[in-house]
Amino acid sequence: MAREDYVQGSTARKRARGKQSDIHPILEERRRAAKAVHYAASSVFLLLGAIAVMLGIAFYFISLQNSVTSKREHYARLQSEYASLKRSNDLYEERILSKVDMEEIARIARDELGMHLAGEGQIIMYSGAIDDYVTQYTALPAD
Repeated sequence: MAREDYVQGSTARKRARGKQSDIHPILEERRRAAKAVHYAASSVFLLLGAIAVMLGIAFYFISLQNSVTSKREHYARLQSEYASLKRSNDLYEERILSKVDMEEIARIARDELGMHLAGEGQIIMYSGAIDDYVTQYTALPAD
């Protein structure tokens, strides 16, 4: 203890009030060290928690990235399959159309069914508001 810790006077020496020197310096140092260890442990736990959260976010991001990649690959496969099916359908349509003889169809329509081509004035053109179809509300005029 330092000399300043005592009050000088005619009576017996007493310690000055209000000073924190009641605890021995070694005990005070131990108390501070224990408190520092407590703070260090809580800091370590906080740091570990932050690292765990960051790792969780990183793994979630990687899983999302893998999901996007697999969906892109699936989309590419579907596009490839669509292109292949479209080519196949176009080839089938071409084969079917090449086997249809338009002259034979015209002969059957003319000779067997009694059909003939429309003459001048028999074709009536209608304009509709919608380009896809025309709705007929009245009978067509007879010639």
